[in-house]
Amino acid sequence: MSHRMLKICLVVSLAVNLLVLGAVGGFFGSGRHKDVRLDSVSTRHEARSRGPMTSLGPLVRAMERKDRRDLGRMIQKAQGRDRHMDRELRAQVTAALADLLRSEPFERAAVMAVLDDEATMIDERQVIAREALLDKLASMTPKAREQLAQALLQGRK
Repeated sequence: MSHRMLKICLVVSLAVNLLVLGAVGGFFGSGRHKDVRLDSVSTRHEARSRGPMTSLGPLVRAMERKDRRDLGRMIQKAQGRDRHMDRELRAQVTAALADLLRSEPFERAAVMAVLDDEATMIDERQVIAREALLDKLASMTPKAREQLAQALLQGRK
């Protein structure tokens, strides 16, 4: 390959890399990455009937981004916890469970106690989340609640 061809290839490669970097930077710079959820990606965007709503997810996803952020802050404040402590607690529970799984003989009751403790923590967090959601809904204007109802029926996000 000639020296000139090599320069052209390098310039084209640099341009493509800058385009990709710009697209990724624009995506993260716009803040839209905070709304992306990979666990429920769907190629169909029309509203789907999923039976009775058993979680807060559809209602929260139907909220405007600003309202979701406000709700998240309300929940964190109500829990009085920070993410660092949550990670430490999860690590402790995981370590305790791993120790119990290794023990001989297997202690069924001890494993059940750890699982029950974790279930109780989850239940407490769900109660806090429901209360915060109700507080947020109560603070919304009737027009905003109407828009939320329409978004919920349309299956937004």
